[in-house]
Amino acid sequence: MWFSKLRERINLSIYNSKDFVFSFLRLANIIVAVSMIAVLIYYYGFPQTSESKSFLTSIIKLSFIYYICRFLIKLIYNFNIIRFFKENKSETVIVILLIFTMILMYFLEGQMLTKKIGGLDISDIADISNIIIQVFFIAYVISDVFRKTEFRQYFKIHPGLLFILSILFIILIGTGLLMLPEMTHAGNEMSFIDRLFLATSATSVTGLSTVDISSALTLKGQFVVLLLIQVGALNTIAFAALYILIAKIGVGVKQHDVIEDFVNKFTFIDTDKIFYRIVKWILFIEFVGFILIFLLLEAKGLFGDTSARLFHALYQSVSSFCNAGLSSIPNGLMNDSLVDNYPLHAITLVLFFLGGFGMVYLFDFFGIRNLRKRMKYPWKKLRFDTRIVLYTTLFLLVMGAIVFYIFEHDRLLEGKSGIGVAVTTIFSSMTTRSAGFTTVDMGSLSLPVLVFFLFLMFVGASSGSTGGGIRVSTFAILISSVVSTIKRRPHVEILQRTIDNDLVLKAYSVFIFFIVGNIIGIFALSVTEYEAIEAGRFQFENIVFEHVSAMSTAGLTTGITKELTQSGKIVLILSMFIGRVGTLTIAYLFGKQVLNRKYKYPKGHIMIG
Repeated sequence: MWFSKLRERINLSIYNSKDFVFSFLRLANIIVAVSMIAVLIYYYGFPQTSESKSFLTSIIKLSFIYYICRFLIKLIYNFNIIRFFKENKSETVIVILLIFTMILMYFLEGQMLTKKIGGLDISDIADISNIIIQVFFIAYVISDVFRKTEFRQYFKIHPGLLFILSILFIILIGTGLLMLPEMTHAGNEMSFIDRLFLATSATSVTGLSTVDISSALTLKGQFVVLLLIQVGALNTIAFAALYILIAKIGVGVKQHDVIEDFVNKFTFIDTDKIFYRIVKWILFIEFVGFILIFLLLEAKGLFGDTSARLFHALYQSVSSFCNAGLSSIPNGLMNDSLVDNYPLHAITLVLFFLGGFGMVYLFDFFGIRNLRKRMKYPWKKLRFDTRIVLYTTLFLLVMGAIVFYIFEHDRLLEGKSGIGVAVTTIFSSMTTRSAGFTTVDMGSLSLPVLVFFLFLMFVGASSGSTGGGIRVSTFAILISSVVSTIKRRPHVEILQRTIDNDLVLKAYSVFIFFIVGNIIGIFALSVTEYEAIEAGRFQFENIVFEHVSAMSTAGLTTGITKELTQSGKIVLILSMFIGRVGTLTIAYLFGKQVLNRKYKYPKGHIMIG
């Protein structure tokens, strides 16, 4: 009782200063966040002496103290402690981790702890904790600034342009980080184009690379690439939800067409719930994948050290779910120690299938509430768009597997066990959806399989996923449109539903834009790589496969990526960028907005076919 009275007196005495203190904290948040970004870049990006390391560590400790003090000040000014902890769960957890990290750093200074935990040095734990906590707290501070500020007036910008700028910003930041001295091993210098190429590939979750990241990049450099993969994938999946959340519903009606392509059926009112739900599902799936992969990596050779197994398992899980196709393991899944690890291949396959399926459809398929409804009411079905994506995906998967088996069963599949044949066949078919991982040499594929895989990459994955291509829903509408035309139906029909004409026109637009983009890109590559083609080092089909893979963000290659000219690399950089942001997004951006759609010109007739 006395504590409550004392607290009430304190709150009343400091109440008048609350606005001033909180305004000061918001300003201090920005200063500390910017300062810590600069300190972390310098600390981990440049060689350090013992003196500079000690000085920078002191600054990091001061930032920790500031964050803790900030939390305590907010707690003191709050009248309801229980409600405060409920409303600030994330910050509370981060502050607890901060205190834990400070204790680790204290012990390290006193050299009281020099042991290893499962092969992982205590200093490594402190460094990892430092980076993760700083990144999360900076993100939290930035989100706090967004919550307290009215941004509607600044978000009248076209969402297509904002999406393009966000991807471009991440790529440039990633390129800058990869240019730091500590990101590459001595003797493995990378050109600016190679770094830009890798940053673009990681951000667009493509998977093509002009260097072997496992040997060219240091652990820090590989961590930067992993961060680009995660941020790039999250930006792609949850962009619209984040856009509306930050803009506080300040989106014009004329912009809903672009936003709708991202958020699908969700309402704008529930956008904050959607965004956090997407983040939670992504992190949960990646965590489960990380645990399973860690258990499947045999503790010997490259994975003999526990810390190495942890790192490679995390990298494989994130890269798989995000359909990035980049691996910290030399040669990826074709590494000698992994090439016959079929359970690992299966887990990887499931991860990139889920990542390429689309979060909207995953919610419908695996959401607890939806599962309960379908169990309680057996007549309830999956949503119409979920069924379209599922059926089309399974159809393409089966067709790809059949074609691969027919032409490769006595070549690439020769000598494999029954399980090995099944997993490799399904894996090879599914990876064309945009995964980028491979368990066979793509350069050794027979020409019929290569051509069919080109088609599968062109179609790509699902809308609202980490995959690329024209998307399976677009393909389904195009096929249905052709069938309806042949049968002379007045409307396009799928699964006893009529497809709106606007959607059909949009599907054809995506298809045409993608065709034109690939034709232009392939022509450009044939010019930049003309000498290699003439010399017989490249075949024309290699050029075609490489470009379609880049623009579809599939990440598969016949092995020519590292041998491309600088000009050829620039062509692929542009293709990966355009493939990520989407041709239709660019068309929306530069297309003229029609002010009035309620008009119609006289009919015209022209012969077709």
